[in-house]
Amino acid sequence: MLVTGALGSVARVAIHVARKHGVRVLAGVRAREKDKAAQLPVDGVVAIDSEEEIGKLHDLDAIADTVGGTTIQRLLKAIRPGGVLGSVLGAPEGALNYKIRVEPIMAVPDASRLSELAEDFARGEFLIPIARVMKLQDAAEAQRLAEKGGVGGKIILVP
Repeated sequence: MLVTGALGSVARVAIHVARKHGVRVLAGVRAREKDKAAQLPVDGVVAIDSEEEIGKLHDLDAIADTVGGTTIQRLLKAIRPGGVLGSVLGAPEGALNYKIRVEPIMAVPDASRLSELAEDFARGEFLIPIARVMKLQDAAEAQRLAEKGGVGGKIILVP
C-alpha cells in the first residue's frame, strides 16, 4: 500500500494501523522529504512528485491518499485492477476510468479506537510530531499558523 503525504498526521496513523495489520507500506512524499520519510516505519519511500519514481510503481493493492489533486491522478494507474483507493479528499477526477474501488475515508468518533492509538503512541509505536505548545488564550494565533501551513507538526494548546 502506498500512503501519500506520509509525513502528515493522518498518514502517520494510516501507516501505523496498516503495519499493525501486516501490510507492506510505501511512504509517498516530495523528493525533498525522502530523507525524513526514511525514518518512518515503512518498507520504502517514493517521491510522488517525480514522474520517474511514479513510473516505477505498478500493481499496488491500495493507495491511502491524503494529497489529492494532480498527484493522485498520476498515481491511479499504479493501482492494480480490483485494487482500492482510500481517500480523505473524495474520489479524484478520472478514478472511474480505472478498474478500482474508491473508498472515502472519514473520521468517525470511536473512543475505544482512540484509546488504543493513544496507548500505541505512549509506548512509542508511532509518532506525531509536535511543532509548538501554545497557551489556550493564543488559540487564534495557533489557528492562523496551522492554516498557513509548514509548521512541521501539531500545535498543542494548553490552559
